[in-house]
Amino acid sequence: MSQCFRRVAATAFAAGLCAPLSAFSHAALIEAETAQAIRLHALYDTGEPMSHAQVIIYAPDDPSTPWGQGVTDRDGRLEFVLGNEPGRWSFQVRQSGHGAMVHMEIGADAPVIMTASSAQGWGQRLLMVALVAWGALGTAAFVYRRKGGRNASA
Repeated sequence: MSQCFRRVAATAFAAGLCAPLSAFSHAALIEAETAQAIRLHALYDTGEPMSHAQVIIYAPDDPSTPWGQGVTDRDGRLEFVLGNEPGRWSFQVRQSGHGAMVHMEIGADAPVIMTASSAQGWGQRLLMVALVAWGALGTAAFVYRRKGGRNASA
């Protein structure tokens, strides 16, 4: 009987030692609320995500001062909640010299309208290709002329 009593006493003593430890534990709390969020997905024209790109948000009342900013995840996504101000919100995404701007009209009665303006349209791309071709042609003519000049003097 005394051995049984010792086991019960040892168990009670061990439980007493553990009791203060449980006072230091903590629980997780989650607060949830509904909100209208903006989900932004930034991609290059090749379909590759703009990973970790800078996002700058402009409010309708001051389109020149950033209202907020963030960074896209590795998939080029960013989700955020805007203020309650109706009007034309602007979102600029930039990474490594590439970027675009999107405008959204947000209001109680206004439909959500998105327009995107890319930094490189088809006209700009065509101009860039023409300039590169012109530069390559000019360089080739310069090298050919110098080669021809050397052969003529020899």
